[in-house]
Order: sequence, then structure tokens, then C-alpha cells
Amino acid sequence: MDKETAELVRALAGVTRRVPRFTSELLTGTLPPERERTFAALLMDLADVLVTHASTREAPAAPVSLADRVGVTGRQLVGVSARLRTGTATGNQLREAARLLEALVEVLDLYADKLDGPPAAAERPDLPEPPNPEPPPEP
Repeated sequence: MDKETAELVRALAGVTRRVPRFTSELLTGTLPPERERTFAALLMDLADVLVTHASTREAPAAPVSLADRVGVTGRQLVGVSARLRTGTATGNQLREAARLLEALVEVLDLYADKLDGPPAAAERPDLPEPPNPEPPPEP
């Protein structure tokens, strides 16, 4: 078994061990909010390990498109947002989110000039004034 699979199995086992007690406390109304947040953090970590494991098993893919890169970064930032909401974010996770945003800014800046079409105007262009109608002839 490779290192990544062993890590995935350990993460799954860690969550599985806690599910019966978590479920019981949830059903009886005795689950403290802090333990609920801790369990949420375990699930988020498990999701990260699953995604990493799946990614390493994939065959080399075609070059990543800009839309793919933005989508992946967005999903990673949603994970950080969930950790912030649950109070389980670590300093390292926030620094990683900052690095993701910096990399995304660089990529978007590089691709911005390569997009087809004229640049978007900040203001509406001035339209020519309609011609003044000639006054009617006097009788």
C-alpha cells in the first residue's frame, strides 16, 4: 500500500471510530458545539485527503484551462470558508489560502490580455447627437 492510500485509510478509520459516539450524542442532544466543530474539522480533513488521493491516481490530464483553475481554487477557498465558520481553521490553512489567491491573481492577470474581444469600457461611449430637424417652412 502506498503512503497516500495509508494516509487515507487512517483518516477514514479516525472518522469511523467517532461516528457512533457523535451520532449518539447528536440524537440525545448532548453533543457540545465544540465537539461538533471538531468532528466537522475531521470530515473536512478527510475530504482533503480523499481529493488528494483521487488526484494522484488520475492519469495525467490535458492542460488545465483557466476555468478549471478558477474552479479548483474556488472549491479550495470554500473549504477554508467552512473551516473559518466552524472555528477549525489553522494558520497554515489560512496561509495556503493566501497563496492560492496570489497564484490565482497572477494567472488571471496573465490571461486577461489574451482574451478575445475589445476591452470592456468603463463608461458608456458618447453617442452622436441626433440631427436637428429643419424647421417647417413658413407659410
